[in-house]
Amino acid sequence: MKTIQFIYKDNAVDFLTPGNENVMVNATQMAKIFNKRLDVFLKADHVKAYISELELTPFGVSSEPLKRDEIIKIINGVGTYMHRILALKFAAWLDTKFELWVFSTIDQIILGAYAEHRNATIEKLQTKKDLEKKREELLLKYPEFEEFIELEQKLTETEKRRLKAMRESVRQLKLNLF
Repeated sequence: MKTIQFIYKDNAVDFLTPGNENVMVNATQMAKIFNKRLDVFLKADHVKAYISELELTPFGVSSEPLKRDEIIKIINGVGTYMHRILALKFAAWLDTKFELWVFSTIDQIILGAYAEHRNATIEKLQTKKDLEKKREELLLKYPEFEEFIELEQKLTETEKRRLKAMRESVRQLKLNLF
């Protein structure tokens, strides 16, 4: 899991990103900002009921209920982390403006990676389309260019085979030595 730190009014708040939608937020740091106690929030009946519901109700992409350690995770020496859904409820309990900040930060984490991936994919597809168009133009103008392309492809394939053979020989050497 990767930790990303964001700053809210000169206070650090860590977000754990396991690479999927299950972003977790450091609730210990959140509580400290507002001088409130995390245990008071967690002991409230409505919060206990909410956590129980998260453990029973299918949720997210996997459409499965969350496990307890996906909802609340205690990391020694670091603090208590909450799943983004519970963290939003906690943030709302702490402060309305802070709730909005946590929501937009989680949004940025989840959708930011998606947007970056989407934009890179669009750029790749457009470049591929432009390359194919340029290839066709060159072939119409210079039919012998096809031979050049075939030689270039052959060179690429032989280089791939050479690298594969090198990796295999290194792997075999490691097996023999260790």
